[in-house]
Amino acid sequence: MATALQGFRLATRSCKCRSAAPNCATRPIGNRRQRPFSATAFQWLEKEKDDIDPALSAALEKAAKGPDGQHGQYLQSELRKERVAKTFMNEGEDEAVDGFPDYDDDEGEDIPTLAHGELEHHREMRHYARLAAWEMPMLATLAKPFVPPSADMPLRFRYTTYMGEQHPAEKKVCLEFCTEDMHDLSPVQREKLKRLAGVRYNPETDIVKMSCEMFETQAQNKRYLGDLVDELLREAKDPTDTFEDVPLDTRHHTFKTKPKFPKEWVMTEERQKALAEYREKAAALDEHRMLQGQVVDGVQRIEEAYAKPQQVAETLTDIDALPRTGRAKGRTVAVRR
Repeated sequence: MATALQGFRLATRSCKCRSAAPNCATRPIGNRRQRPFSATAFQWLEKEKDDIDPALSAALEKAAKGPDGQHGQYLQSELRKERVAKTFMNEGEDEAVDGFPDYDDDEGEDIPTLAHGELEHHREMRHYARLAAWEMPMLATLAKPFVPPSADMPLRFRYTTYMGEQHPAEKKVCLEFCTEDMHDLSPVQREKLKRLAGVRYNPETDIVKMSCEMFETQAQNKRYLGDLVDELLREAKDPTDTFEDVPLDTRHHTFKTKPKFPKEWVMTEERQKALAEYREKAAALDEHRMLQGQVVDGVQRIEEAYAKPQQVAETLTDIDALPRTGRAKGRTVAVRR
């Protein structure tokens, strides 16, 4: 057994870049348990002699010297040996077996880091699956009917969420409102509000749009935008200066010309009647040409094109069938290349 597996063990230990000399030289072979041939080696851990009960050791030595000395030697050697602790690599085996005898106790009992990552991902997916199966149906009890915003709620806030993931843009809050929805403002005050909004005013849609992401939370940014709108309305209502002498600056906005459908192309009843008459005349002209044979029949032309190769093949067959006479007389001309 030891001789047959000596080369295999040395090759295995050399691949692991470990010293094999102490394990092979200092470990006696005679103390090992006799068992059938196997390609898997047992690993034994030697115990200290002080751990053995002296009385039991003396009894075993006395039994070894008696008539049944072989059994006493076997029991004494077995007392000083301990098998390898069972791990998930040898779970379910009758005896704890380790394929590499010089492995450490804690080595090889864990999975790689990538495998731990896959297990963590699997746990996360199972967590959300449990939430979807057991907790999300309970949210139906908290559902409220949709109520459209009334006239006294002109402000529209927009938030951004990344479904639980942290992102720098998640704290950003956008605010939009139309100047026409501010019913407590007069036309002069509304024009002043447009001038105060500056580049945030869209002259085409009459909407003021602003955003804030200075603070860490969405609530703080929303509160800041609300205070800013209150300050704008307060300044617009100030009768000290109405800004009527200041023109509205729209250079920040690019007016895009949208193509419109020409009025001349609009389908009217007269155009529909003219198109119907034109189609009737075209159909009558095609029928007249077909009767005179002036219309080309595409199907007939295709059939004629397919029939031509057959006629050529039949002609070549007839030429090959003609009797051949003697060799034609002539002069051979050399060709230079």
